[in-house]
Order: sequence, then structure tokens, then C-alpha cells
Amino acid sequence: MPAVFACLAAGVTASAQVTSTAEVAGAAKPHTSSLGVRFVSIPGTTVQIAVWETRLAEWNEFLRQKKHPWSYQTHFQQTPEHPVVGVNLQDAVAFCNWLTETEREKRLIDSTQSYRLPTPDEWEAAVGLARGRKKVGLTAEDRMLDDRIYPWGQEWPPPAKTANFADGEIPGYRDGHPYTAPVGSFAPSKEGVYDLAGNVWEWTQPMEIRAQPTGILRGGSWAYFRAECLTSSYQYAVPVDLRAPTTGFRCVFEDKRRTANLLAASDAEKKQAVEERMKAMSESRKVDTAAVEELRKKMQGRGGDDALPDPASLKPAVADGSTFLNALGMRFVPLQEKGGPLICATETSVRDFEAWLRDAGRAWSNKPSFLLGGSHPAAGVSWEEAVAFCSWLTERDRASKLIPATASYRLPRDSEWSLAAGLKNESGADPAARHLGDKTHYPWTPKPDDWKPPTLAANLDATKIPGTADSYSYTAPVNSSTPNSLGLHEMGGNISEWCEDAWPGAPEERVIRGGSWLSYDKDALLTSARNHALRNASRADLGFRCVLDLPAP
Repeated sequence: MPAVFACLAAGVTASAQVTSTAEVAGAAKPHTSSLGVRFVSIPGTTVQIAVWETRLAEWNEFLRQKKHPWSYQTHFQQTPEHPVVGVNLQDAVAFCNWLTETEREKRLIDSTQSYRLPTPDEWEAAVGLARGRKKVGLTAEDRMLDDRIYPWGQEWPPPAKTANFADGEIPGYRDGHPYTAPVGSFAPSKEGVYDLAGNVWEWTQPMEIRAQPTGILRGGSWAYFRAECLTSSYQYAVPVDLRAPTTGFRCVFEDKRRTANLLAASDAEKKQAVEERMKAMSESRKVDTAAVEELRKKMQGRGGDDALPDPASLKPAVADGSTFLNALGMRFVPLQEKGGPLICATETSVRDFEAWLRDAGRAWSNKPSFLLGGSHPAAGVSWEEAVAFCSWLTERDRASKLIPATASYRLPRDSEWSLAAGLKNESGADPAARHLGDKTHYPWTPKPDDWKPPTLAANLDATKIPGTADSYSYTAPVNSSTPNSLGLHEMGGNISEWCEDAWPGAPEERVIRGGSWLSYDKDALLTSARNHALRNASRADLGFRCVLDLPAP
């Protein structure tokens, strides 16, 4: 069954998110439903979440009153205090709707209050992920910790009787429950929420509800034991109609008046925090203007936003070790001395990406507002959009005879990206195994005793790297940095770059390489560092560069 890891989303659904300080200021008294379920506030959200997974007792009352068509039978015994299992997404939504309607009819809640499933962001806030709780100031350390932390901390295997997992499958671990456990059998989270790890997988639902074939389960279950499946960030993509002995759900309670008040209270705080950070970045990135201009004059590049090559000067691409310039002005250089693909010297620019959008009649839905001009990199681009751009460019250059009919553009493979950045002879069977394998190499090849990039070597968050600087608060033009030995720019900053490879164990996710204008963490900037995200995800610090596959001469 397909499984995916959670990605670093560029945007957050605003309708149910606030800063932690505003949430504390507006913390609500715990709510209790008519079924006796207690709901507690979670930092980073405006909702309250059920302290335990929906029990058979509540589910049977729903079936009795609503006559919902459901006849799932488990192969093990459960009591009314056990979590209900064998519910699909529609079943879980139906329960929430029934509880809302019932309590409104009894005047226990009003028309602005309701029960529903948690959104992915709300569930991540409940389990304690920084990206769920922080809306401003998420650091590289936060993102890296989010990818490897468990609901109980960083320890693996989990301490004894942490949660209900596959008893006996984790060496040395026992929890005493071969199947489901009564809710609340294990220690709760800091906010008092039980079973965020194990017992049953829990359905989540995005705020923007759309017809879709798959849904996302979170939290693990009594049948799971693999470490990567039990991280707090793990997402399990399954068919929405799946009914299994490992799947259940919990509800959240939302008061829309409280949501509106908290969002209004936090708005000024978020705006001030962003303004202060941008001011600090701008001040720290002031460098010698004359030095910057002198460096730029030495760069080989694309020229201004409107500088396109003369079509008459273009020569067809040949796999003979020479460089190639296409009609968009994208310059490709050999990745290896003899044969093999060519790789673009720069990240794909706004100008080139928008040429595809115009030709395809598409909109750039997640284009960052700060992009300044055509020579800046195209950020806010999903892997799927990057692949579509490569397909379009292939057809375009084949039609103009600039590349052979058997040649094609694509994204670089993970191993090719390493070679392009100067990292050779990596060990490890796949990108996950190669992640942080080499802890000495950086794209700007510093001295062994100094990992920090030289001034103007890369566009990073220099405000947080003492002793270095660059001249850009956001992205820089694609040929701003000093090129490496292959003639490639921005291999260590500006924007992170999509690769062709799927992330191991997560077929819907793709590999991401390289730092960005938001990067400053030492380990995250290693050439060997990898990240990964859903193929349809987009972020303001994520784009791509192209590779050209050519037939052998």
C-alpha cells in the first residue's frame, strides 16, 4: 500500500491556524461533548481536539440513532472503551456531521460550532511538530527535527509501554496488547491527548474538501513497527473507502467565533515578526556594492531579462563534450568528461518557466510574491510542474531540430546532482541511505576547518551565519554565485532543487537537493543532505534545473 512522508508545505490553511502566543492568550476551557468526550486546546490551532480516539461506545450510539450502513466485523474482541476500527473516510465524516446536528438540535452548541476531522496541519500541531505549531520563525533545525522525531521524542526503540504498536515486532519492546487497547491506556501528550502514536491510524481531512481517491492516515497503529512509519511526520496514503482493522479516527471541535477572534489577535503579531526578520536580513546582507558588481561582470550568464540568443547562432546539441545553448538561452554543460547527459548551468529562471506557462495556457498558482524579475529562479514550483516543463522543452527543441528526436530534457537524478555539486563516490543504495553520508563536503568546498561559505559564494540566510554575507534578501539571479569547476551556479543555495528520484518507501514523494535562501544550518547545507516532499508540493524556496539526455555520437 502506498505511503508518503510529510513535506515542508509552503503555505498554511489560514482558517484554523494561529501563532502559539496568540493561542495561549485565547486558550479556551476544555469542551465536553454530549457523549462524554473531552476536547482540549492545542498550541498553533484554534480548534480543540478529542483527548482520545472515537470509542466503540460513541460509535454504537451513532449507529443506533443514525442507522448508518456499516457492518464491519473485527477478528478480535473489543469492549466499548476500545477505539472503533473498520471505518472509512466517509464513515468518519458522517459521525462528525451526526454529532454536530444532534447537539445543535438539543441546543448544546450553536450554528457557529461543529465537530469534524482534524486537518493535516491540526493533527501535526497536536502531535507536537514545529511546522504545525509555529507559523512564524520555522528554522532549519525545526524542519530537520520534524522529519525524524517521534510522538514520544527522539528515542528508538521507544521506551517500554509508550504506545500500542505491533507487540513483539520491535526488538525488546512490549506493550501488552496484541490488538487494539482501551483508549487512554498509555501516557498522554503534554496537552493531555492520548494515543497520538499507535492503537489505530487516524483519518485527517484538508480544510478544502475535494473529491479524491486517496486520504491520509496519521499516527500508526497496533499492527505497525517500522521506525520510519512511526515518526510524527509520517503520512499514510490509502484509498478513501478503505475499512481495515487498523483504521479509526478522532474528532476536533471548532468554534468559528473563537477562530475569528484568535486570527484577528494574531494578525498584527505575525506581521510584526515578519517585518523584523526581513529588516534583519536586509541589514546583514549589505556588502561592498562595487565588489558585487565586479563579480557579476565576470560571470558567464544569460544577460538581462530580455537577452535571448540569436537563433542563427545556435548549433544543435551533440554528445561530444561540448556545451549547448538552446533557444531560451539555457546553457548546458557536460556532467562528465566523456559522454553522458548535459546539465543546465543555472536553475530554471522565471522567464523560462513563464514561457512554458504562456504556451501551455497555465497559471502559476504558487508564485512567490517577492520574485523580482525574469532572471531569478522559478520558485514555488511542484515536481509535477517541473516535469511538465521538461516535456514541453523537449518537444520545442526537437521541433526546431536543436536536439535529436531521441534526446529529451528531464530532472537530474539524485546521483547526478551529487556529481554536479562535486560530491563523488557516495556510498549507499538509495538517496535515504546516502543522506548525510559525507559530513565534510559542501558545494563551495571550504577549508576543512571552516564550513562557512565565502562571501558571495552562495545565497543563503546569511543573517544566521556569522562571518559570511550575500547581497540578496530573497532569491538571487540564477547566475549570481561564483560557478563551480563544471561551470554550474547556485549548487549550494538560492533555491533547493527537485530531483527525478522517488524517496525510498514513499512513492508519492520526490528527492530534494541543495540549500536555499532560507538555509543556514551546518548539516542541512552539506552536499550530502537530502530532503523530500510530495510531488505536488510547492514552496517559496524550491525550484529545479534541467538535464539534457543525448544519444551517444
